[in-house]
Amino acid sequence: MLARLFPSRTISFSVCTLALLLFAASCKDSSSSSPTGPAASATVSGTVIRGGAISGATPQGMEIGLSGVTVTVTSTGQSAMTDASGNFTLTGVAAGEVELELKRSDFKVKIKITVPAGSTVTITISIVGSTAVVTPRGHAGEEIEGPVQSVNAAGSSLVVLDKKLGAVTVKADSTTLFRHGETTLLFSQIQVGMKVHVKALLQTDGSYLATEIKLQDEKIGGEQDVTGPVASVNTAAGSFIVTTVSGPITVKTDSSTTFKKKGSSASFADVVIGSMVEVEATLQADGSVLASKVEIE
Repeated sequence: MLARLFPSRTISFSVCTLALLLFAASCKDSSSSSPTGPAASATVSGTVIRGGAISGATPQGMEIGLSGVTVTVTSTGQSAMTDASGNFTLTGVAAGEVELELKRSDFKVKIKITVPAGSTVTITISIVGSTAVVTPRGHAGEEIEGPVQSVNAAGSSLVVLDKKLGAVTVKADSTTLFRHGETTLLFSQIQVGMKVHVKALLQTDGSYLATEIKLQDEKIGGEQDVTGPVASVNTAAGSFIVTTVSGPITVKTDSSTTFKKKGSSASFADVVIGSMVEVEATLQADGSVLASKVEIE
């Protein structure tokens, strides 16, 4: 009788052991392939602005970051509220197609975005009527270009002298990109006299929040060539304005400036409206250039 019972117990034990092993393997596989695991999550960082057309575009410099907007991942309930500049950050967002709800007292809209696993997605969302439109980060807002007049390290801001806007206060935050070519920079590397190209959003206080600050090769005191037709002449100041492909540039002259016209010696009096000039100069702090040589065609 006992001889017949032992095999039964052995088989029962083996079945239980096998079941436990299969259950453990199943749990391990389920954990590693979970779509909400750390490897399959990402960070979504962005700015919510007020748009003005179906495309989400508005006149340059007119975009205002929207504060107090609750941005929610509809599938999980994760949410964040935009700050005074319209910025928000959502961490641990599941990868794949994600639907966001943007809600404030004056609007409630939804939009879908694609989130790659393990990445940081940076977007600008324009609120256009009862819809939301994703626009490329750094392409909404004003583009500011000119020499840096001052740097406020404590306030993470700088003053840039733009040809159109004049002296502009540009602020940076944790989402601002600093670049020189393909090299990433730090805010601390921006110095007075450097020439920068800034992509930014107008803020309610009249300053601009930069999405990107790109350092250009020109620097105050550095050499700069100016070519184009003469648009106007100020004889009393010894200066003239040249229309270039990047905009009008004021060319100043002094006693050390040399003038040439078709290979012969010339003078400031030979600079007239409509004449083509090639100028060798140095960049000045006010955005003008001081000419060392002017060739008149």
